[in-house]
Order: sequence, then structure tokens, then C-alpha cells
Amino acid sequence: MPQERNKTIIAVCWVLVAACMVLIFYFSSRTSVESAQQSAGVLNWITRIFGENAFTDFIVRKTAHCLEFTGLALLFNIALYFTCIKIKPIQSIIFTSLYAVTDEVHQIFVDGRSCELRDWAIDTAGALIGTIGFLTIYAIIKKAVQKRKRIDTASK
Repeated sequence: MPQERNKTIIAVCWVLVAACMVLIFYFSSRTSVESAQQSAGVLNWITRIFGENAFTDFIVRKTAHCLEFTGLALLFNIALYFTCIKIKPIQSIIFTSLYAVTDEVHQIFVDGRSCELRDWAIDTAGALIGTIGFLTIYAIIKKAVQKRKRIDTASK
């Protein structure tokens, strides 16, 4: 029975990775006009705080790039952990960065979009942030489990 549960967890993890990749693909499929309309609400909020200029638009768009790939890297880390029963941070960063390359190439074929090395670098930075986030959460959970085991052992 535990083996089946593990297979289910692994399958769910990889489905979440695939869903995130599909979502990124969808966002990248939006034309520049559609993308601008989509980010208008966030841009309006940021504009009220920092004022209206090209820098605020840049912040919104590049932050979105970074966050998409932060999430993907986090999901890759989780899926690889449950699949391999060990952490694989380098592989997660590589897989996420490679998907960022395909995302940039995909944008060549979308009206008003382009393939930019800078965006790939931002996406890869997001992969690094997601991996650092995973490693931090992993370390906290591991420490809590060890502490719980010590408490349980001491109380017996």
C-alpha cells in the first residue's frame, strides 16, 4: 500500500510540473497586446506606488517572468525529490532553465513577442530562487522532524 501512495504522490507532482509548464506556454502564447492587457491591473497598482514610467512596466513584466519560473523550479524540486528520494537542486535548475530556453524560442512565433537572452537569464534566476526556496523549506522540515524524533525517543 505505501508503494501505491508514493506512486500517486509522484504522479501528482509531475502533473503539477506539466500544468505549470502549460500555464507558462499559455502566457507566452499571448500577443504583446493581450499580455499588456493582462498585466494592466498589476501595472496600475504599481504605477500608483512608483509613478508612471517605463521602469514600472519593466518591473511588472520581468517580475512575472521570474515568478513563473520560480514556481516551476519549486515544482521540479518537489517532483524530483519524491521520484528519487533525494534532493536534486542542480537538475531542477537545469530543467527549468532549459524550459526557459524553449519558452523564449516559442515567443519568436507569437505576434509582438521576441526571444531575449535577458528574459532567459531572469527565468533562470527565478529557477535559482525557487530552488533556494525549496532547499530552505526542506531544511526546516528536516530539522523539525529530527527534533520530533528526539522528543519521541526521550519520552519513551
